[in-house]
Amino acid sequence: MTLKDLYRLLRRHWLLLALVPLATCASIYFFGRNRDKKYTSDTVIYTGIASGYKIDGDNNAAGGGWNAASTAFDNLLSLINSRETREEVGLRLLALHLQERKASGAATAKAQQASTAPSGLMASVQRVLMPSKIAAADEHLLDSLATTLGGATAAETLANLTAAYKVNNTNAIYRLLYSKHPYYSEAAMWNIAANRVKDSDLLRIEYTCRNPQVCRETLDILTQVFIRKHKELFVGQNANVIGYFDEATQKAYAKLQAAERKLLAFHQTHNIVDYDKQIISSTEERQLTADKLNELEMQYAGASSALKSTQASLGRRGVSNLKSQEILRLSNRLAELNEQISEAELLTKSANTPEGAARVANLRQQAASVSSSLDAATTSYDADSRSVQGVAVKDLLQDYSKNALQVEDLRGQLSSMRQQKNSVASQYNSLVPLGAEIRKIRREVEIAEKEYMSQVEGLKQSKLSQQNVELASQLKVVDPPNLPATAGGTRLLVLLLGGLIGSFLFTGAGLVAADLLNNSLQKPALATKVTSFPVMGIIPSTTNLNQKQLLDAQRAEDQLARQLLLKMHQKDDSGKPFMIGVLSSQSGEGKTTLSTSLTASLNNMKIKTLGLFPNDHAVHVWMEGHTAYYSPLQGLSQGVTVADLAGIRAYNNAVIIVEFPALLEATYPASLLQSLDLILVAVKATRSWEQADRKIFENIRNVTKAPIEVVLNGVLPEYVTDFIGARVKSGNGKKAGLPPRPLQGLLNP
Repeated sequence: MTLKDLYRLLRRHWLLLALVPLATCASIYFFGRNRDKKYTSDTVIYTGIASGYKIDGDNNAAGGGWNAASTAFDNLLSLINSRETREEVGLRLLALHLQERKASGAATAKAQQASTAPSGLMASVQRVLMPSKIAAADEHLLDSLATTLGGATAAETLANLTAAYKVNNTNAIYRLLYSKHPYYSEAAMWNIAANRVKDSDLLRIEYTCRNPQVCRETLDILTQVFIRKHKELFVGQNANVIGYFDEATQKAYAKLQAAERKLLAFHQTHNIVDYDKQIISSTEERQLTADKLNELEMQYAGASSALKSTQASLGRRGVSNLKSQEILRLSNRLAELNEQISEAELLTKSANTPEGAARVANLRQQAASVSSSLDAATTSYDADSRSVQGVAVKDLLQDYSKNALQVEDLRGQLSSMRQQKNSVASQYNSLVPLGAEIRKIRREVEIAEKEYMSQVEGLKQSKLSQQNVELASQLKVVDPPNLPATAGGTRLLVLLLGGLIGSFLFTGAGLVAADLLNNSLQKPALATKVTSFPVMGIIPSTTNLNQKQLLDAQRAEDQLARQLLLKMHQKDDSGKPFMIGVLSSQSGEGKTTLSTSLTASLNNMKIKTLGLFPNDHAVHVWMEGHTAYYSPLQGLSQGVTVADLAGIRAYNNAVIIVEFPALLEATYPASLLQSLDLILVAVKATRSWEQADRKIFENIRNVTKAPIEVVLNGVLPEYVTDFIGARVKSGNGKKAGLPPRPLQGLLNP
């Protein structure tokens, strides 16, 4: 839809567009002229959410501060607007007023008078139309409640109201809270508006109602209920958290004590003081013992080699007396004593006792005595023996004695060192397998300790959080509710303007929607698209037309006749009359109007034209010398011509216009279709093109070779100029070159 179409649509329905907004404004004024005055009171509460002091010291933290503050304020607003808060405020306000009524002695009405109070839709209607009557009914109800549920104090009255409210959903208290009462109902509490004051820590709460005193009382009660609920919510949350961490800390401590006792029992069982130091000391001792044993083995190997060399030298020089039994016995005895001395010294080192020191001294004395005897035995042979090189055999014997003593000494040390190595290895081997077990136990202790410390830290943080919440939950009223002195405007003018504009837009939107959904053939372009036939002309509607619209209608008929003249000149055979068939799907489409209009227009143009109409026509049309009638039943036979129906004189006309009966309602002369030169389909512009229309004209197209074009009948005046074009207005001061054409009378009714 273009702007031009929209303008035409609104202009056509201007009366509706004027009456609906006016009626709407009148209704708004009628129902809103007696609206009650509204009083507004507000209060400001400091929350301390964003900039309040925190015990944990994180007072200037910026990370996530905006989101946290926004979430906290959203929680506050949700708590204020919650259903439970509204119900409690309504009950407390009702209890306060009932207590005042009972204290002042105003509750004199009987309980049964409250049954006359309307409810539901009737109460809503009466509040608008008869406010005095509904106010009287409310007074009776309040007097009855004060008599039956009023207590000695406000707290007792509130307890009675709460108990009665929770009994069922049909009692008077429940119906009152969920009615449309301006003070106590839950719907009235929706007039409470809470908002954050810009980016501050302040929260502003506003309330609007009819009574200024009730307005302030409601805000006072709401402030008390809201602050209490907020504190209970946060303190309860932290109490649960602290309880959890306290219990978890005790469990973690018990687990840590069990792990430490297990470690202590393991140390006592295996005689461990410090496992790490003991394993290091045992490893070092084991390594030192191995090194000392290797060193002794090397010394022993060297001494044994020197002893064997000396023995070989003495054997080659014939010293046979060294092999005597005495020297051998003394040598063996000296070796045994040296071995015993080494063992005694090792025992003395490990256990320093007087008995061990005495035994070592005794063994050393015996060894010295045996050594002296061995020296004396070898010296006795010195005089008898000499070496071949002139070296005294005494010197060789001394070397031999010295090497023999050294070998025996080293042999004893080796034996003792091997025993010590086995002892150290046994101690080391007993400590090594305990490493995995002690590491496992230590890991259990470490895990238990970390868990305990973590729970202690959580307990600490939860207690700090509790202190923060206690500080933050202490909301402070910095601006108490005031008692409003003046009422706000009723905004009746705003409602009138809104109703006027809204109804106008709504009506206009409805008209546009109806026009978009309308599939009638008013527009020639749409008719061409829907019917698939070109539009040859239009016949405007002639009802309630002004002078300009009458001129446009006459121009449309003239243009239709001129279009027909162009079609006539396209015929090759000019010896026969130009045959035009006027068809329609249904009756009342304007075939007769079209046929008579074309016949009259062509005859006025000096073109001899005959209008041929069915003889069963409801209204007979007669134009002297230019009208004839035929029987449609005669045209059913094959080969029937116009001459057979209207006589030979029909061929004396240049144009013959044959009106066919309604194709979907009566029998029509199908034999004439093949002799037609042009088919005009008369379609009423106010209807839509149906499937039956499309089907019948597809069949007509298959029978005839004549072109089929559409003529729209009853087109609205605003769409006429789209087809015939608009006249160009003459300039001021200019005179027409020719005298004006006289107005011709319209032939169609």
